[in-house]
Amino acid sequence: MCDNVKALIAKAWKDQPLDLEPGRHHVDEVLTIRVSGTVEKQGDQMVAPTTSVPLITALALFWEKAGIARAHALKMLREAIIEAMGNGASKDEKIEARIKDVEAAVQAVRDELIAKLPKTKRSGRVVTKDLQIEIIPAIATQFLTPAA
Repeated sequence: MCDNVKALIAKAWKDQPLDLEPGRHHVDEVLTIRVSGTVEKQGDQMVAPTTSVPLITALALFWEKAGIARAHALKMLREAIIEAMGNGASKDEKIEARIKDVEAAVQAVRDELIAKLPKTKRSGRVVTKDLQIEIIPAIATQFLTPAA
């Protein structure tokens, strides 16, 4: 149960900002944590394996199968990156048309390639939106020895 509570706290606070300066910080705190509310664990799903596609390997194989030589491919990619970084703010009609072509190609990859790959199992989501976590700092208690 302790591991579940730790995981729920981490999930509930995953986007909390951490106000620390760069460097190593010593931490030694004793806390009481009250966790209350509801948690919903949804069922596992079978989904298209988008996150398990090895992108770098797929691109390398794509270049090879397309007959693009490494040096030429890198030269073209470097030129495209430099041009995109230089023209990032000012997109002309020609670039906008290319962007629409790329968006259509990405959609085709999703619809015709990825959607047809064997489905993989994804663990069900854990919804913690109704979870409330309260931290109560421990009060240092001084132990007194009885007078002799």
